[in-house]
Amino acid sequence: MKRRAWLLLLAAVAFAAPAYAQTQTLFGFTGFDYVQSAAPGGLKVNRAAVPNFLAVTDDYHAVGFITSFSPIVVGPDMVANEYTFHLYDATVATSTLVGDFLEVSFQDNARVRAFEDSRSTGTAAVYGINPPNATSPSTFEDGSLILGADVDQLVLIYDYSTSQGNFLGNANLDEGSLLGQIPPGLQAGWIMSGLAGRPNATVPDGYVNQLSGELVIPTATNSRHGSWGSLKRLYR
Repeated sequence: MKRRAWLLLLAAVAFAAPAYAQTQTLFGFTGFDYVQSAAPGGLKVNRAAVPNFLAVTDDYHAVGFITSFSPIVVGPDMVANEYTFHLYDATVATSTLVGDFLEVSFQDNARVRAFEDSRSTGTAAVYGINPPNATSPSTFEDGSLILGADVDQLVLIYDYSTSQGNFLGNANLDEGSLLGQIPPGLQAGWIMSGLAGRPNATVPDGYVNQLSGELVIPTATNSRHGSWGSLKRLYR
């Protein structure tokens, strides 16, 4: 099953961009995820509470901070401003638990949005507990919208034996004040990927995993093709 899970993620990467010369990172991010469910019990936190923390029709969210920007984006001032993101409208389409492995696919048209908020005159983003709450996700999206993207083919693989997972989706930029800085040929074809897990006790109550990831776009070339090994190195 573990081999199957890795092959599923690698197949998604290969389908999105079969040839690689290099990758361009738009931004890196860290944060936490949470799940809203219509099922009895509402918030889902871990396997001890429910068989799998993502079931069909559940809504998956992630909020957090943007930690770096690509040089192609001119304007972000990490000293003067706080940069945050919110992933939402990620509704579970399929959820399969076999042994310790959970494989989840999401319906298309999830969204990720990035915001800029002044550190001196804005409102600092605060996770709080048991989201949605008085500060989350609201303080992660109360600034100026700088970039937004439609996210399709989002997949999450989770290993309960290690409390670690991976997520991957295709993102097409379509809104925000900085959209015009992205060359038209680079506004589609981005890949949102990263790691999800519980490496320490800092995950606030009501959130599920700590996240670390990035939005990247592979640069295709007709003369150089990536190997399976290179794909693995890109998404470790």
